[in-house]
Amino acid sequence: MKSRSAFEFTVRKMLRENRKLYFWTFTLREVHSLTEAMRLWNEFLTLLKRKVQFRGVRVLELHEEHGCHFHVITNERFPIRTILALGKRYGFGRTNVRQVTDAAQAVSYLCKYLSKPRVRCLKRARLWSAFGKIERTRVKDILTDTPLSRILRRVMGKQSVQDELNGIESPIAGAKKWRPERNFRRALQKAEIAYLLSFDPEYLERQEIWQKVRFAGLVDLSHPWSAGNLLAQES
Repeated sequence: MKSRSAFEFTVRKMLRENRKLYFWTFTLREVHSLTEAMRLWNEFLTLLKRKVQFRGVRVLELHEEHGCHFHVITNERFPIRTILALGKRYGFGRTNVRQVTDAAQAVSYLCKYLSKPRVRCLKRARLWSAFGKIERTRVKDILTDTPLSRILRRVMGKQSVQDELNGIESPIAGAKKWRPERNFRRALQKAEIAYLLSFDPEYLERQEIWQKVRFAGLVDLSHPWSAGNLLAQES
């Protein structure tokens, strides 16, 4: 969610600078591994930035049959013939560009790739990035303020969103007896339990009963809706 928001804010800043946006799609002639495709793209992009001052935001799409596609949004026109010639050096074949008539639709189209569950090969990949001399919003600049995120901040010993925006040091972080949880996964588990208990005081008791019933073999885990069903795990 934070990554998607940062992407949207970055495109909005580009749109504020120039009301015209252009939507590019770069496709490699051959299907490569993600590592090789990203290497070719990065070398190609480095040349584009040096030769034509290419700038914008890039979104990575992993197609089932055609491998990696690189979608780019820019807010100015660039020489297409020069870009095509440079792209051939790095194995790029089909390159398409068109002017964006509906900015909100274009952003929504690219955001769906940022919202999809990641396949294993994309676990550490940057699905989008800004490049060149543009004003951008980074993921770390996005602050979320929800009931769960407030509890998570307290568990990790971080100040509230309001205090962080106002530059006020959190009293929790400075308390001597408070030992914040630094591991994010453990902190999230604790925060989720505290959040559920805030409106369901009997949550832990019910979970304990459920575990006893499950380990006693009194639950049919073959049911399609069950978390223990193999088909449910694969889907």
